Amino acid sequence: MSKTKRPVRTSITRRRALQGMGALAGAAVAAPWVRPASANEPIPIGMVIPFTGATGAYGPEMEKAARLVVKQINEAGGLLGGRKIDLVIEDSESIPTAGVAATKKLLEVNRVEAIIGYWGSPIAMASKQLILDAGKVMMVSCAADAVTQEPHGGHIWRFQAKSTQWGPAGAKIMQQNGQNKVAVLAQQNPFVISMVAPFRAEIERNGGEVVKEVVYNPDQPSYRAEVEEVFGMEPDGVFIPGLLTDFSSIVKEYYRAGFTTPITSLSIAADANGKFLENVGAEIAEGVHHFQPAPPIDSENYKRFLSEMGESDDTVFLFAGNAYDQMSMTALAIEKAGTTDGKVWTKEIMGLANPGGVKTMDPLEALDLMRSGEDIDFIGAGSDCDFDDQGDQVNRHFLHRVIRNGENVKVQVIT
Repeated sequence: MSKTKRPVRTSITRRRALQGMGALAGAAVAAPWVRPASANEPIPIGMVIPFTGATGAYGPEMEKAARLVVKQINEAGGLLGGRKIDLVIEDSESIPTAGVAATKKLLEVNRVEAIIGYWGSPIAMASKQLILDAGKVMMVSCAADAVTQEPHGGHIWRFQAKSTQWGPAGAKIMQQNGQNKVAVLAQQNPFVISMVAPFRAEIERNGGEVVKEVVYNPDQPSYRAEVEEVFGMEPDGVFIPGLLTDFSSIVKEYYRAGFTTPITSLSIAADANGKFLENVGAEIAEGVHHFQPAPPIDSENYKRFLSEMGESDDTVFLFAGNAYDQMSMTALAIEKAGTTDGKVWTKEIMGLANPGGVKTMDPLEALDLMRSGEDIDFIGAGSDCDFDDQGDQVNRHFLHRVIRNGENVKVQVIT
């Protein structure tokens, strides 16, 4: 936006003016992400989540949860002496290129201080260097180990179980169901592929065998060859980690071919907020077991979260709680540090999240406690929000369900 020029004094020479312009240009190059903030200027926070594409079912619930935190904090007076949070949300479209474009827009146009959300490991992997180069903070809801493996200076925080933790949970479910000679049909995806080796190790550790592993590409026109290759071996069970669209197509092909081998999958594929049942129908979905890192569904904290979201007590949100926790932790860390500088406030997260202070889930209560000088231990809606030194969450558990008569029925919680 252009600004109206003020008259210059004749005592300012052309040379001095050019020198001044050069200094300003140099400052802009040296610190393109920095700008002065007034006491009342909003604090821009970005969010990249899917509203369209294969994972679009989860975007609305994540947006609702994050906006709930923002509304509560802003109505209570905001942060840093009165600054309101401005949450700017972009659609990742479930694809890395769109996620990168959204990230660049948030950084360069909206000048956000952090970007949260990031459902989908390929999207997070493609976007993370942009955020690190900008000196901002990234909070993700994806699972691929690679997202946090490389040094990131404490700027990436994972509000999800790592994918290497998912594989053993699937193996336990299958072996509990008497499936020891098993096969794997896995999507070519960094999140999925990294859970296969731990799955195999857990099966073998308990005396079982993985007799076949087949990897397929997402969005294939047909999965008939892969289905026949895996199920034709007649294993005790097949583990199919993937996403909603491809899993729906695979199960339809499996049903048409007349196979009956039990299937175990991920809830993001075999549930997806009811989309899987809508896609294939109750008859085809019958008997599919699925699991997912889940919130503490029986805790008072989670029930309170459901009440604030306006949902019934039996609602299972797999990702909304993560978004609630990400927005809460961002706000708390900024307030604790007294600055929006990501290089500074990211250092406060471990102290706010891990055990050692007053336990609280309510971000407003947490702010009051901090302002009165108390240390806090924030307990989230999605998890306990405990982290290791790499920024990965620890102490996660998995909810195991099975589809019976068109309903997702709870079987157990795996720790």
